[in-house]
This record gives sequence, structure tokens and C-alpha cells, in this order.
Amino acid sequence: MSSERRFPWQKIVSFFLPSNHLQRYQLYANQNYLQLPVETISPLERNTLACESGPDVGLVDIARHQKKGILKVNNSIKVAGQFNWQIPNEQFACGLSTSLYDHNPVTGEVNGEPVADCFGICAQENNAILMIADGVNWGYKARLAARCAIHGAMACLNQQLFEKKLTTTKDVFERIKAAIDAAQELIFKSEGSLTTLTISIVCPSNRRWLVCSAIVGDSNAYVYSRKQKSVYELTQGSRDLNNERDMRSPGGALGTTMDEKADLTNLTYSIMEIEQGDFVFLTTDGISDNYDPCVSGTAASIKTPLLARKSSSAITHIPPMLMTAYERHLSSLKQMYLSIADNGEELTALDICNRLLQYVIRLTDEQRQIIEKGVRENEGVEGLERNKFEMEMRKVVGTIPGKLDHASIVTYQVR
Repeated sequence: MSSERRFPWQKIVSFFLPSNHLQRYQLYANQNYLQLPVETISPLERNTLACESGPDVGLVDIARHQKKGILKVNNSIKVAGQFNWQIPNEQFACGLSTSLYDHNPVTGEVNGEPVADCFGICAQENNAILMIADGVNWGYKARLAARCAIHGAMACLNQQLFEKKLTTTKDVFERIKAAIDAAQELIFKSEGSLTTLTISIVCPSNRRWLVCSAIVGDSNAYVYSRKQKSVYELTQGSRDLNNERDMRSPGGALGTTMDEKADLTNLTYSIMEIEQGDFVFLTTDGISDNYDPCVSGTAASIKTPLLARKSSSAITHIPPMLMTAYERHLSSLKQMYLSIADNGEELTALDICNRLLQYVIRLTDEQRQIIEKGVRENEGVEGLERNKFEMEMRKVVGTIPGKLDHASIVTYQVR
């Protein structure tokens, strides 16, 4: 299992190892990429096989005040290093987004619109760039921040990864750092608000495969290994796995903060050796948080066992299993594996996206139904009665499994 983050008093991270001596599926993580093992990489080929950004037109639309989005995309102009960002490959490179929020049965609108997530993937002949961003809170400024992050970072990487021959993972991490800086610069220039950003680059190393990642915030990256029958997290070094995380805070963010600088509190770099055939996937917290057993209603925190846990009407009689923060982490990885587990059939990147999204959609369905039913039954109610209804609804929804959010995923199969 991957190593957990080393904090200031524990900064020796799986120390420098000779090249070609990484332990496969062992995570090496640090806030300073110069403290990570340095591995040689094979030449990166620039022959695009698939690329996609979403939802909708994704990174292509970074207009400051454009609420309706671009109606027609001009594919004769290069954007972030590519002419067309709508050429996914369902077999090995694609992404999906959805909203888990309820539909207002009166207006027909979906709460929480627009979806403030953005993902991007660019798969080359022997490498791939994956990234995902989650605009903090709701609204067009949050969506703009997420799109600018993906646009700025992808434009930087599509140029700097291939303009000269890279020979080591240190070279790759230097480009990832530059991409984060480019993302921050574009967000600030475009007047976006705040967003998370996670980047993973899959690259060859002779006959091995490495994935180099960086995270700002709480949009996590993972690896699914059919051979090992496991899911590993690539970004777990960004937090203390032995302490409970506040899901209301991303832990870090790019964009306009109080001092006009990015909040890089939890910026963490990592490297892992993986295998051909593995799937690398990045998610926003609308997916990852819903795999937490305390959110899904199968467990309760050992630190706060007396708090009402989330539970559906079908399982309220079952005593909750008490879990530590680390046990919750392991349980979430196991549940992800169970969602993906393939029973021997061939899996595609689209299968991974669909299976993880379907899990969180099913988990949160009861919440949506209760909210929509309540809105229908209280149509026209105003004043104190309306306030009372909304307070009661929040109380009821808070006890039901799942977390309503925007949910996005982008996946690449190592080829």
C-alpha cells in the first residue's frame, strides 16, 4: 500500500533510490519534488492519439463573462496545443462529468449549475497528460477558474514536454511545476475565483511505466491494477491519513486568495511505478468523498461515534462500524476496487468512468428524491414557513447517505 505523507518533522520520504529501483506501486511523495527519487525516462513521442476536455467544451471556453458558453468551436485554431479537444478514445483515454444535485421540479433547473469542474486528457503514442480541476463553491467564476487552470496547465505541458528531449523524472516535475504556475497566472488574468488542480503524467522508462503527479486541493488521482486487484491513490501524500479531513475545505487552491497568491498549503508531488494495462484516473471530490464509508453510511468515525451517521431507511437498524481516519481511507480504496472489479472481461477507460460515476449517482439518489419531493409539496410556501421547511430539509438530508456535488473523472489506460 502506498506510503502516507511525511510532515515537517518527517521529511525523509522513501529516500533517494538508484535509478530503476523503485518498488512497484509504492508511492514516493514530497512537497518538494527535488526530494523524490530521480528516474530515467524514455524519449516522449508527440503523436496525439486522443484528447478531450469537458464538461461541454471544457478548457476551450475561458471567456470572462460568457455565461452561455461557446456555441461553436473553431477547430482550425490551436488551443492549448491541440486543434480539437473533442476526440476521446473510449478504449484508453476519456472523461465524464455530471451533477449529483437535485432538479427543481417547479423550474426544471438543476441546483448548483453550472458544473464547475473541468478535466483534460491528451494521450500521445507513449505518454499521456491527465488533469482535473474543481472550482471552489458554485457559479461561473468557479467554473472559469477550473477551466483556466486546465487550459493554462495543458498549454504549458503540451509545449514544454516536447520542445526538447527530457531524460529524467526531475525534468517532468519541473514542467509540472511550470504548468501549475501557468494555471495560476491564467486564472488571475481572467478574473476567475478558486479551484483545485491535479496533474498526472504517464511516461515510459525503458520497459517500465511511471506516473508523475502533483495536487493542489482535494481532487485525487488513483491507479487501478487488475493484476494486483487493488486501487492505489497517487495523491494521498497531500494529507495526514491518520487525521480526519475536513471535507468542507479543499486544503489548498489556485486562484485569487486574500493576498492574490495561490494557496499551495498542500501542494504535493509524487511518483509511482505502475504496469502496462493499468488505469490511471483522476476524480473531483464529488466522486472520492462519496466513497468514504462515513459518507456512504456504512461506518461512523471512531472520534465522533455519538453523532448521527448517514443511513438510509433500509439500514438504520444495523449498528455502525467505527473506523479510524486511516481505516476510512483503506475502505474507500477497497470500495473503488469493488466498483471497478471486472470479473475477467476486458475493461475500457469509459468503463472505469461509468462504473465510478454510477456508484455515486445511485448512492445519492435518495437525497435527490427527498429534496425534489419536498420542493413539490411546499411549492408556493413563503416567509417563516419556508424557512422552517428549508431547515427541516437540511436536517433530514444530513442523515441520508451520500454527498451532493459535481462529479467528474478522467481516465487513461497505460498502453
